[in-house]
Amino acid sequence: MSKSRAEAAAGAPGIILRYLQEQNRPYSAQDVFGNLQKEHGLGKAAVVKALDQLAQEGKIKEKTYGKQKIYFADQLYFSWLAEPV
Repeated sequence: MSKSRAEAAAGAPGIILRYLQEQNRPYSAQDVFGNLQKEHGLGKAAVVKALDQLAQEGKIKEKTYGKQKIYFADQLYFSWLAEPV
Protein backbone atom coordinates (compact mmCIF):
# COMPACT_ATOMS: atom_id res chain seq x y z
CA MET A 1 0.00 0.00 0.00
CA SER A 2 1.44 3.38 -0.97
CA LYS A 3 1.55 6.47 1.17
CA SER A 4 -1.03 9.19 0.73
CA ARG A 5 0.13 12.56 -0.57
CA ALA A 6 -0.26 14.10 2.91
CA GLU A 7 1.97 11.44 4.49
CA ALA A 8 4.53 11.83 1.71
CA ALA A 9 4.50 15.63 2.04
CA ALA A 10 5.13 15.38 5.79
CA GLY A 11 8.31 13.41 5.17
CA ALA A 12 9.37 15.40 2.10
CA PRO A 13 12.20 17.43 3.69
CA GLY A 14 13.97 14.30 4.91
CA ILE A 15 13.49 12.48 1.62
CA ILE A 16 14.74 15.44 -0.41
CA LEU A 17 17.71 16.14 1.85
CA ARG A 18 18.83 12.50 1.65
CA TYR A 19 18.36 12.53 -2.15
CA LEU A 20 20.41 15.72 -2.65
CA GLN A 21 23.19 14.41 -0.41
CA GLU A 22 23.30 11.04 -2.18
CA GLN A 23 23.34 12.57 -5.66
CA ASN A 24 25.66 15.46 -4.68
CA ARG A 25 24.81 17.57 -7.70
CA PRO A 26 22.61 20.63 -8.35
CA TYR A 27 18.93 20.21 -9.21
CA SER A 28 16.01 22.50 -9.96
CA ALA A 29 12.72 21.96 -8.15
CA GLN A 30 11.31 20.44 -11.35
CA ASP A 31 14.19 17.95 -11.53
CA VAL A 32 13.72 16.89 -7.90
CA PHE A 33 9.96 16.56 -8.43
CA GLY A 34 10.41 14.46 -11.57
CA ASN A 35 12.98 12.18 -9.97
CA LEU A 36 11.05 11.55 -6.73
CA GLN A 37 7.43 11.65 -7.89
CA LYS A 38 6.99 7.98 -8.79
CA GLU A 39 8.97 6.48 -5.94
CA HIS A 40 7.70 8.67 -3.10
CA GLY A 41 4.48 10.21 -4.46
CA LEU A 42 5.54 13.77 -3.72
CA GLY A 43 3.57 16.60 -5.31
CA LYS A 44 5.32 19.57 -6.89
CA ALA A 45 4.06 22.01 -4.23
CA ALA A 46 5.39 19.75 -1.46
CA VAL A 47 8.79 19.54 -3.19
CA VAL A 48 9.07 23.32 -3.62
CA LYS A 49 7.97 23.93 -0.03
CA ALA A 50 10.44 21.36 1.33
CA LEU A 51 13.32 22.75 -0.76
CA ASP A 52 12.62 26.29 0.48
CA GLN A 53 12.38 25.04 4.08
CA LEU A 54 15.69 23.14 3.83
CA ALA A 55 17.41 26.17 2.27
CA GLN A 56 16.07 28.43 5.04
CA GLU A 57 17.34 26.02 7.69
CA GLY A 58 20.78 25.98 6.03
CA LYS A 59 20.73 22.25 5.31
CA ILE A 60 21.01 22.82 1.55
CA LYS A 61 22.19 25.73 -0.58
CA GLU A 62 20.12 27.66 -3.09
CA LYS A 63 21.29 29.73 -6.06
CA THR A 64 19.01 31.86 -8.21
CA TYR A 65 19.70 32.18 -11.93
CA GLY A 66 17.16 34.52 -13.47
CA LYS A 67 13.76 33.07 -12.61
CA GLN A 68 15.06 29.60 -11.78
CA LYS A 69 16.39 28.37 -8.45
CA ILE A 70 18.99 25.63 -8.23
CA TYR A 71 19.35 23.56 -5.04
CA PHE A 72 22.29 21.44 -3.91
CA ALA A 73 23.61 19.78 -0.76
CA ASP A 74 25.76 21.96 1.48
CA GLN A 75 29.30 20.68 0.93
CA LEU A 76 30.24 21.31 4.57
CA TYR A 77 28.22 18.20 5.51
CA PHE A 78 30.54 15.92 3.55
CA SER A 79 33.34 14.61 5.76
CA TRP A 80 35.59 13.65 2.86
CA LEU A 81 36.04 17.35 2.03
CA ALA A 82 37.51 18.05 5.46
CA GLU A 83 40.18 15.36 5.12
CA PRO A 84 43.60 16.42 3.77
CA VAL A 85 44.57 14.95 0.43
